Amino acid sequence: MSEFSGKVVMITGAGSGIGRGAALLFGRDGARVGIIDRHDAAVRETAELVGKEGGEALPLCADISQATEVETAVRKTVDRYGRIDVLFANAAIQIAKSTVDTTVEEWDELHGVNLRGTFLCCKHVVPVMQKQGGGSIVIVSSGHAFVTYPNCSAYAATKGGLLAFMRGVALDYAAYGIRVNCVVPGATDTPMLRNYFRDCPDPQAEEKRVLKGIPLQRFATPEDIAKAVRFLASKDASYITGVWLAVDGGLLAQG
Repeated sequence: MSEFSGKVVMITGAGSGIGRGAALLFGRDGARVGIIDRHDAAVRETAELVGKEGGEALPLCADISQATEVETAVRKTVDRYGRIDVLFANAAIQIAKSTVDTTVEEWDELHGVNLRGTFLCCKHVVPVMQKQGGGSIVIVSSGHAFVTYPNCSAYAATKGGLLAFMRGVALDYAAYGIRVNCVVPGATDTPMLRNYFRDCPDPQAEEKRVLKGIPLQRFATPEDIAKAVRFLASKDASYITGVWLAVDGGLLAQG
């Protein structure tokens, strides 16, 4: 039996990509999964997929950039299950524009989801974990927090901010038995990556360029990232907090 059997795992951005992959993985492990996404149809589809694999899922349509919606989603999860053992703060959006071409509205939306949304989830989940005597939070950052490329300044800013935020939260709540870490995915085969390629002037050339730069010569799968998240949330990582784990096929090792 998995250590996550009967545990409660809340996942944001679980309507597709890495979030959906994590929901399926934890569901197969016997966890009860709170599935959060702002797209209702995607939330319900993920919940159905978890159910088909024998897991239990609670669909929660919410925009994590909105405080009241996050508070409601957390309350519904606690009302149903009584606790939250793991928060996987995964939801993110991306804009591929130069600094000057990025509008103020786009900047605010990006930070609203990526940074503010993660803050709001932690703000409302941490008290639950404090009350129950501990828990684990895993936040998704990105290799863009360390090295980036043109037309990603706004996105990179949010991902760098998440690393700093993670360290602060880890120190604030270590005494309560709450561990907080970041997973740093490389290029992962998700709708976000495919949308990025689609919006490039030459999608095929850009895909080849990105793939060529990955030492393991393939894109990550959502399950690759989900397995790293499961490790960070597990007892095997019980003495790990305030750190980031790259799951990037060797990308950052190149400097």
